[in-house]
Parts: sequence; C-alpha cells; structure tokens
Amino acid sequence: MVQILAVGEVMVELAPAGEANGKKLMALGYAGDTYNTSIYLSRLGVHTAYFTRLGDDLYSREVVQTMQEEGLDTESVEIVSGRTPGLYLIANQANGERHFSFWRNQSPAREMFAATASIAALEQRLKNVEQVYFSGITLGILSDDARRDFMWILQNFRAGGGKVVFDNNYRPQLWRDREQARVAMTEALHVTDTALLTDDDAARLWGSGATVDVLAMCSTAGVAEVVLKCGPNPVQLALRPESGAYAEQYSVPVPPVSGVVDTTAAGDSFNAGYLSARLRGADPVDAAAFGSRCAGVVIQHRGAIVERAIFAAALGP
Repeated sequence: MVQILAVGEVMVELAPAGEANGKKLMALGYAGDTYNTSIYLSRLGVHTAYFTRLGDDLYSREVVQTMQEEGLDTESVEIVSGRTPGLYLIANQANGERHFSFWRNQSPAREMFAATASIAALEQRLKNVEQVYFSGITLGILSDDARRDFMWILQNFRAGGGKVVFDNNYRPQLWRDREQARVAMTEALHVTDTALLTDDDAARLWGSGATVDVLAMCSTAGVAEVVLKCGPNPVQLALRPESGAYAEQYSVPVPPVSGVVDTTAAGDSFNAGYLSARLRGADPVDAAAFGSRCAGVVIQHRGAIVERAIFAAALGP
C-alpha cells in the first residue's frame, strides 16, 4: 500500500548557478512544493506516489524519469499530448531568501479534476493509499469546480479511514484575491488531520501568524495535529483539539544553520522529515527536530532538490 500520495504540480526550475563571461548561469532542475516533499519522503524510505499531469515533451519525460530514479510511484502521472510543464526562475537575496517568477498558465496540472476521468482516477488510487498530502499551491492551480470536487474526494477518503495532510503554501498570483484563497484554505483545514503550516503564509493569508490565532482556527476546524513552522524560531506543535483549544502543546527549538545559501524547499523538506519520522513511530517533538535537520541540509545548497548523496551523507545513518 502507498503510504503517502502527494497531489500537485511539477515545474521546470531555473536556479542561479554563478556567472561566466559576464553572463548569469542558471541550473536546470525540476521542482514544485508537493513534488519536493515527495522526493525527500522517498529518500527517507516512505513509499510515496505522485498524482499530477504532465506533457509529452522532453522535459516532462525527464521529470517522470527523475521520479522513477528517486523511487516515486508514477502510476498516477497522466501524460497529456502536445503540452509542456510550467516554468519558474529563482532569484536569491544575500541572506538566502528567494524571489520566484512563474510561467505556468499552460501547465496541464492546472486541469486536474476538470474532467470526470481525472476524478475517477484519484478515487480509484485512494483505495490503496494511507495518507494524502496536498498544499495551498495544489488548491491554487485548480479551477473553482475542480477544487470543490477535490475537497469532496478528500472528505470521502477520510470517512473511509484515510488521513489528510495539508501545507498552507500561499502564492497570491494563483488566486483572484486573498479572500478567495482564505476561504479555500480554511475549507481545506476542515478536511485535514495533520496541518503543516508556516507562520508567514498564515499571516499573509489569515491576517495573523501568531501561534494562539493559528491554533484557535485549527482547533475550530478540528485539525488533530498542527505543526507551525516559524523560520529559525522554534516549531510550535499542538495535538488533540478539545473545546476550542489543544490538550497538548510543545515548542521545539530549531538548530541554527550557518552558510545559508537558498531557502527554497526548506518547508517542503521539513515536511518530509516530519512525516517520515511520524510514520516510523516517532513522537511529534522528535519528528519536528528531524524535520528541522532535513531543512537545515537543504538550505545550505542551491535549488529545491539537493543531490541524493549529499542529502544522505548530511543526515547520516
């Protein structure tokens, strides 16, 4: 059985790679928030599958090949003739923070669940899946009708005993306005068992990233397990919602990292570390500490996906 099925979009990534003869060099890669998490989950020993749509061009074929080389289950990758994936460029600031520029309107992933066949394909796949993982970006690329159908599928999945994991990645350019995004992601919390949230996205989306406000909202939605990532500040954990609050709360320090190069996929790799540890039976505090270790490795290298050998060596046996 598949332990985690991730749903989302894979894009062509161009990341800074130095200069030559006065020209900027860009490194070609493939990335996307839920895709990044899937790669790291697979490297950490989790049986992971990916649900998306790609084209039949060279780059789409390379994405599928990369997935397979990384051990991902690609059974649910639909290939659409004559189409190409989206593209984004990364620009890094001196402190490692990044700015993204996107070209993704032609991406076939944006049409997931727009047809009955796509909905049926996900429903069929979920019969052999323990957990579904998706993000605010997954929601943002979908049409209103497709988003509604996706929520309905997740409700049925939970009713059958499945677990849902949600990351609130917020990209304003994917939405008509903030209100549309706020409503959609609040609805997502109501079908979520484990919320892997980020305080700055919460602040931009819901008006506050403060722990007390985020936990109040999650408790109201009935989220069983909340992980609030706060950059270099301690990770905030909350478990077992009761009467508008949480019965258990923990603060997990984040070890300082020197030589930060690129924060791309910091949250994605944290999520992989956290989820993989929880699947191994670790308690949430230990899982959060391991998630921070994974993120600490990734932010010392450029691009979303660190070379496999480097990632493995840094984490140790």
